[in-house]
Amino acid sequence: MKRVEKSGELIEKAKETFYTINNNINTHELPAGKRAETTWNTEDIKMLKEEIFSQKEIIETQLEVALIQKDEISEKKKEITDSIRYARRIQSALLPKEDLFKKIFTDYFIFYKPKDIVSGDFYWISVKGNKTIVAATDCTGHGVPGAFMSIMGMVFLNEIVNNQGILQPNKILDNLNRRIISSLGQNRKKGETSDRMDIALVSIDLGNYSLQYAGAFNSLFIIRNNCLHEIKGDRMLIGVFNRKKKSFTNHEIEIKTNDSIYLFSDGYIDQFGWRSDKKFNMNNFREFLLSIQNVPMKAQKLLLENNLINWMGDMDQIDDILVIGIKI
Repeated sequence: MKRVEKSGELIEKAKETFYTINNNINTHELPAGKRAETTWNTEDIKMLKEEIFSQKEIIETQLEVALIQKDEISEKKKEITDSIRYARRIQSALLPKEDLFKKIFTDYFIFYKPKDIVSGDFYWISVKGNKTIVAATDCTGHGVPGAFMSIMGMVFLNEIVNNQGILQPNKILDNLNRRIISSLGQNRKKGETSDRMDIALVSIDLGNYSLQYAGAFNSLFIIRNNCLHEIKGDRMLIGVFNRKKKSFTNHEIEIKTNDSIYLFSDGYIDQFGWRSDKKFNMNNFREFLLSIQNVPMKAQKLLLENNLINWMGDMDQIDDILVIGIKI
């Protein structure tokens, strides 16, 4: 994009110079220093015109090159954008259809707002027997790199849960962690950047009113009787080898009718606001969720969207945003 802007600036400057020179030639206008001289002979004027014509030819050539470069860059940009838009179709096709959520939950919402055309955040659901597995995942970065990681995550979760039949959340994350490390060849050297995922994953048994949860950095919120309970994930990342702790923690929780469950990435919490240029932050997120408990989940989604719009103002979205709400 910057190259296109620079080409455009060069073209405008070349045009301006070209028109100035051309006008000077037509009107025989001479530089200020020369006009101040008392005499001008024909040879001087001839030489000056030749110099101006020479400069004109150079600028015309530069202008032509700049126009060609601008067209080439615009074409390349279009090709890249078209490819990314096609990648969005692939990513969207892999995301779970909402019909699956509707079959299991009568009241829920998925607030999914990618920063770019494709997203590093993704949600996932699977039903195996009496267990419903739901995950909210945040991959490294956003855009194309994050999208590649998200596709890998969805494929691996399908294999682990649907093919291998692993349903306990911490074991799912342990298995996912090993697969990501192995597939990407993540090394164990301290201080080196690795592709990774933050995730909150729950296994819900509506028949027995029980829930199991495991998380990599991402927390789980349960709101009951207007009290918010936070179950924090392990400070371990999916895709990063941890020598001290090799297995994620499995939390078993009793749930009740009318409990509200929330899984989310950090995109909403980390978004900057136009009034204070500060992040929305976790405390405000907790308080806002508590303030909207008197309305159904679908209405909560609209309130979250409107609140985000008002908070952002004219600020740019800085990350992918994902919030999942489920009413038991």
